[in-house]
Amino acid sequence: MSRFLRLLSSWSFCLSLFLIPAYIPQAAAEVARSPIPAQVVQIDGYPFPAKLAGLVRGLKTDYGTPGLGFSVRYETPGEGWVDIFIYDLGYDLTSSNARQNSIEQRDSALDDIKTAVSAGSYQEAKLITKADANPYAKAHLMITQRGTTRDSFIFITVAKKHFVKIRYTTSARNAEKLAEKFASEYARLLK
Repeated sequence: MSRFLRLLSSWSFCLSLFLIPAYIPQAAAEVARSPIPAQVVQIDGYPFPAKLAGLVRGLKTDYGTPGLGFSVRYETPGEGWVDIFIYDLGYDLTSSNARQNSIEQRDSALDDIKTAVSAGSYQEAKLITKADANPYAKAHLMITQRGTTRDSFIFITVAKKHFVKIRYTTSARNAEKLAEKFASEYARLLK
């Protein structure tokens, strides 16, 4: 009898491996990238001019999952890029401590970078500084990816009921000055 139960249980387990995926909703929605028409200067009430701090606006990425929002890329080919993410993670950010939420999101982004190092997406990520000055919770890192080391900056704030996260990555010599200028200009546009 115990042999029969083991066989039945083994068969049930194998069957469940085939049936469970049919009952689980799609885990990750498809990411959609699209060009932004030249005349567009705002998306969902957030400013996205054609040029910002000398960088040219590129594509918009929609993450296709509630709470993950979208991002817009700015770049200077061969030198660096900036992604501005607008998202809420499903939180009601109108009734919470915006400053504390920004700090927690910055720290979460730093944890995500550590995970990327562990997964092999980055070879190394070294935290240079971390600060909680207005209007952003921010961090400066040196990230090595595919043998190239670049400065990478994270700026996070809460504006208009959403997190606004700027990720500025560059190989320019005056990286910190460029990143701070970009973040300041965007903060001015958010007001």
